[in-house]
Amino acid sequence: MGVPVDRFRDPIQHALKRYQEKSSGNLGFDIIPASNLTLTPEKPNSARSATPAQYKGKEVGTLYIIAFKPQDGTGDEKTHKLADLDVDTPYPRITSVVPRSKAGVHSEGHLTIVTHKIEDVHAEPVLFDGSYDLLGLEKTRVLKIGTLGQPNLQTAYLEPTATLTTGYDRESRRFADPHAVFSMLPDRIQVCAFLAISDAVNQEYANILKSLNPQFPIPTV
Repeated sequence: MGVPVDRFRDPIQHALKRYQEKSSGNLGFDIIPASNLTLTPEKPNSARSATPAQYKGKEVGTLYIIAFKPQDGTGDEKTHKLADLDVDTPYPRITSVVPRSKAGVHSEGHLTIVTHKIEDVHAEPVLFDGSYDLLGLEKTRVLKIGTLGQPNLQTAYLEPTATLTTGYDRESRRFADPHAVFSMLPDRIQVCAFLAISDAVNQEYANILKSLNPQFPIPTV
């Protein structure tokens, strides 16, 4: 990735503790395993970890921590084939931009964790920084439909921020299904977390993500 994975261990632990506090203790994560990223050369992103997530002591899903180098994404060809799609500029024509179906997922939260400049391995990681493109489909066209995270914030102190990647808007309309998350920032490694809540879990424990005060994606103008 250009930055050793162990540079992210302490920031991940600190960030997840803050998210637990933000949820008033309703959400719980296995923080030590979550902070131990493993390189994933076989996947469309660079490193990850996966640990159980709990809500009020009950397991409700899996927390994925994912590290993105520039032009890493979450897309694949399980739902659509790249050969059948047109891809908007400036995105590369690669499988990691191909939106994936979120069938069976009621909602999914994206949690900013940390970024690190690539050209300086001794740079300080920036906690809760991160900006990602949310890609969707318009018929057979892959295009940007929103932004996740905290774009263009010029401040030394950022707060933990959750954004919905898919779910239902204020009028109960489904949004961003299918989708892919893509990192276009050219100069940094970005690390974030994803927590998907299935339809079945949501029926038993409604509004799990609400305690994180998740925002909707920033719409593309």
